[in-house]
Amino acid sequence: MAKRSPSPSPGGPDFEGQQLKPLRAAVLDAELAAAGIEKPRGLCEHFALTRAEIYEKIRTERIRGFSELLEAYGEGGEGCAVCRPVVANVLGTLAPDLGIGHILAGEQAALQDSNDLFLANLQKDGTYSVVPRVAGGEITAEQVIALGEAARDYGLYTKITGAQRIGLFGVRKEQLPDIWRRLGGAGFESGQAYGKSLRAVKSCVGARFCRFGQGDSIQLAMDLELRYRGLRTPHKFKGGVSGCLRECAEARGKDIGVIATANGWTLYVSGNGGATPRHADLLASDLSTAELFALTDRFLMYYIRTGERLERTSAWMERLGGSTAGPEHLREVLIEDSLGICAELEAQMERHVSAYEDEWAAVLEDPVALERFGTVDFGTVDFGTVDLGTASRAAADALEPGRGRTAVLADGTRAAVFKDRAGEVYAVGNRDPFSGADVIANGIMGSRAGVPVVASPMHKQEFDLRTGVCLDDPEVSLPLVELRP
Repeated sequence: MAKRSPSPSPGGPDFEGQQLKPLRAAVLDAELAAAGIEKPRGLCEHFALTRAEIYEKIRTERIRGFSELLEAYGEGGEGCAVCRPVVANVLGTLAPDLGIGHILAGEQAALQDSNDLFLANLQKDGTYSVVPRVAGGEITAEQVIALGEAARDYGLYTKITGAQRIGLFGVRKEQLPDIWRRLGGAGFESGQAYGKSLRAVKSCVGARFCRFGQGDSIQLAMDLELRYRGLRTPHKFKGGVSGCLRECAEARGKDIGVIATANGWTLYVSGNGGATPRHADLLASDLSTAELFALTDRFLMYYIRTGERLERTSAWMERLGGSTAGPEHLREVLIEDSLGICAELEAQMERHVSAYEDEWAAVLEDPVALERFGTVDFGTVDFGTVDLGTASRAAADALEPGRGRTAVLADGTRAAVFKDRAGEVYAVGNRDPFSGADVIANGIMGSRAGVPVVASPMHKQEFDLRTGVCLDDPEVSLPLVELRP
């Protein structure tokens, strides 16, 4: 058992520290540079490449999986909670070009963080939220009723989100497919509220209803959201469309902000929140709708190519030169075509749009993907010993390398069972000692300095799968579950 039980704070362990982490990192980088100390550029111990370099290797050499990339450019090991989701994200972006299908197809499933693996947002108690897409905030009465009935029947908490959507909270992992199936019947699809991707495009009522409106902000917001839905990016991004200069959709606080004027659309980019909120910068004015979409296509694809891991467009813009040099660089690349890549960026976006499929619906049609939402039966056992037997050994052999599954033990306790790429099987308690939630099986398996580890999906503390000890806090450990032949 855990040697002590840390009490989780409302925002998770060291929440304020997590928020200030980018600022501290920037200060440290500056101090190291001033002292003439070169900071390692690589993504993690497994790759000496940056996220942008990994993207280019996969794109230009048509690498179709993590194992192939690790073999060609890795530094050994199994990968980790840093590089595996990054590669999954890049493969998801390039899927239409590489022909590798759904983000949960094949080896890709073992790379995903808990959110992308279960296509829902993990909450602090180990349950998930379901947030369907409501493009532009437009929703029918029948859809509102369908959401209310699902929430009532499953006993869920409901909330109008900050992105003009309705979220259902408190969903258990095994309930997710049934709820998706039910909402799909009402015309809903995934809103990607769980992904490093487009969340939503907020809108005011615009020229349809407002006496000040100069553009149909509702329709444009819907068109933008449906065009860029499901697009994997270095970090999540959001949009907003205001129908006039009164700015009721707060577009200048978004990664993509559009404001209608008498002369057309004005496009602002790279505004968002986080540790250092910033207003968006003007990229272009007096755009037609076609010009707006072409320029937005280029902007997003250029960000995807050059952004680093978990780098929002605001931080990316600052790295490009801030509000003076950054927008000017983007105008040179995206409007003047100084690099000669504009047509290529637009064509890549068109392939994304043509290949889009609803991720919830795809899982419902895939028996292998659906199976991940259940548990593995390892037989009637006592906690502390799992007797695999003949049938249960087959269950262990069927585990996906690098991906955990939940095993229900005889006393109702749950274990987290993992298998590495060499076929070695590990089993530890499923309860995260920091949050108290049963989520360890949903964590990312990898290695740290040659040690097989699992990173908790809650706050990424890593545990040695051989001993159960937390490598980030050795006073905390997971119970081991013995696997008998």
